[in-house]
Amino acid sequence: MAEIKSNYILSSDEIKNNIRVFAGPGAGKTHFLVENIKNIIATNPKITSSKNRKVLCITYTNAAVDEIRRRLDRFSDTADICTIHGFIIDNIIKPFQDKLREIMMSDFAIEVKSKGIISSQIAGLGILHGVDKEKIYTFIKEKCYEDQAVSYSKKIMGEVQIDCKEYISSLRQNKTPHRILKGSKQINELHRKTIKEFVWSKVKKLTHDEILYFGYRILEENPLAVYYLRVKYPYIFVDEFQDTNPLQTLLIKLLCEKSSRCCVVGDLAQSIYGFNGAYPGDFENFKISDNDLDFAINGNRRSSANIVNFCNFLRQQDKRVVQENINEEVENNCIHILFGESQNVKTAISNLVLNGGVVLTRKWAAAFKYIDGIDSEQAQCLSAIYNSYFPTSISIRDEIVEHNNVTWVRAFKFIMQLWESYKNGDLAEVLSAFKLYGNVKYEVITPRLLLLLDSFLRKVFDNYGERTACEVIQKFNDEIDKEEYKSLKSLSDSDNFKIQIFDEQERAELIEAVSKLKWKTAYKLFNEVFTEKSKYMTVHQAKGLELETVLVAVMPIRDDRTNIAEMYAAPQIIGSEASNEFVRIYYVACSRAIKNLYIHIPEGCSQSDIEKSISLFEKEKGRTINIEFIS
Repeated sequence: MAEIKSNYILSSDEIKNNIRVFAGPGAGKTHFLVENIKNIIATNPKITSSKNRKVLCITYTNAAVDEIRRRLDRFSDTADICTIHGFIIDNIIKPFQDKLREIMMSDFAIEVKSKGIISSQIAGLGILHGVDKEKIYTFIKEKCYEDQAVSYSKKIMGEVQIDCKEYISSLRQNKTPHRILKGSKQINELHRKTIKEFVWSKVKKLTHDEILYFGYRILEENPLAVYYLRVKYPYIFVDEFQDTNPLQTLLIKLLCEKSSRCCVVGDLAQSIYGFNGAYPGDFENFKISDNDLDFAINGNRRSSANIVNFCNFLRQQDKRVVQENINEEVENNCIHILFGESQNVKTAISNLVLNGGVVLTRKWAAAFKYIDGIDSEQAQCLSAIYNSYFPTSISIRDEIVEHNNVTWVRAFKFIMQLWESYKNGDLAEVLSAFKLYGNVKYEVITPRLLLLLDSFLRKVFDNYGERTACEVIQKFNDEIDKEEYKSLKSLSDSDNFKIQIFDEQERAELIEAVSKLKWKTAYKLFNEVFTEKSKYMTVHQAKGLELETVLVAVMPIRDDRTNIAEMYAAPQIIGSEASNEFVRIYYVACSRAIKNLYIHIPEGCSQSDIEKSISLFEKEKGRTINIEFIS
């Protein structure tokens, strides 16, 4: 394997082959991608001689898409930068709708006769959002000749989808492909197919997994589609390849086994999306022909030498990438490892956050352990809310920060904004809060109405700190129905101005957990944890970021099948076991730090355990790691 730097430009001979680039955190992967795309666009005859051919770059997130597009600048017109889902929808699903319907019939015996484009579900929304469930019930009864009443929730009906894991597993074992639908055990198996038929033919939406499935199947069944894409995209770059779904890997291989050529860039040690179907072995074993080339970028421009060496300790099992600090300007502070829950440790963590440090946790609910004033009961409520959304396509953090689609989130956001504006005496912001539920009729505002609004808000927020957020919202609904405040309804063009908290399809467990959130907890959730500049993030959320000061607050859970002492004794970062993925999550968290790395270990490991392992690593590798232990 040849070692290169991030500014290395692939030669015309090298890009005649498929290429893997192994690059760790801070290595300059984006710089490498951008500069090589620019070079191909500017110099390669396959691109310069045709107005229709482009370079394709597939990356993992929309934020990464925007960043690469920004860096390409004027070259972006000759490059298509997109996520894998965006690529499949625009280049495979939409152009080949007849083949899509054909495969729906051949693979699942579902005939879709309706006209109109079948596309992807809207990000942040359930696939049945806005659909009257009674229409689904009627559809089931008519198709299944059902006499008994049907009463499935929209939530579980929306979860019926192709079992991609089962399909991929059958392919890996060289068995006859298993093409089945999965769904809740509460749904009669005969009804699953009918529900899916309704979604595909009436709603015309595909889940994220189904986009990958049909994208691959259309190419597999349609040589014309493969040929069309090979001609359009002679060169394909794939960023963060370690996070790709196996179906994406198969799709890329299909495109590049003949004329098109790919360059995949990734890091085995940062493969942390196993729950989304990513399989680290797909990058490790990725090979299209015997002429494939491998490169490694070992430089780290981000972190101090001390942090780079500690991260090398965690990834010592991986021989492909051994990072070197190449930024001497970064202050080389020692690493701080905090043991236990003493007041000394709590003070150190509080000071870290106060001075701009960021806390990284496994789940967002775990962040509340590091915020003053949140008790264990409230933390359990937050965990229950997290678990309610975990198996769905809805990111509750994104809903709170960016969207207002989830009913209870919109209700909480409204009441929080109303309270903030009222507290600050900001009339314009008070009225702006009402825009979440309709247009504000400014023409009806009079001095008398404003005095009435002030009186109303004083009652709504009386003793708010002693209540749950839901109780404050209910107080709003109760007061605005009273005769003395009815005229306030004229502020909005909404016909019946009441704040709905829950949709009828919400699970009882979620409703119970949200209803128990105290005002203080909810306020911190919306204004400290889930904000654009939050000091509390999950490791997955922070992936790709560079942070000056980081506290890694990540501990293994039972499903990880390891403990923190075992991890430090012999970190095994390569492999597909749960214990391997935990090490990778830990590694990704630590590698976000630029200058200051703090690690909190509440229990399960001693200072001597870590010193022994670090000392052995230092002797074997000739590297020094300075650590301060705090307890």
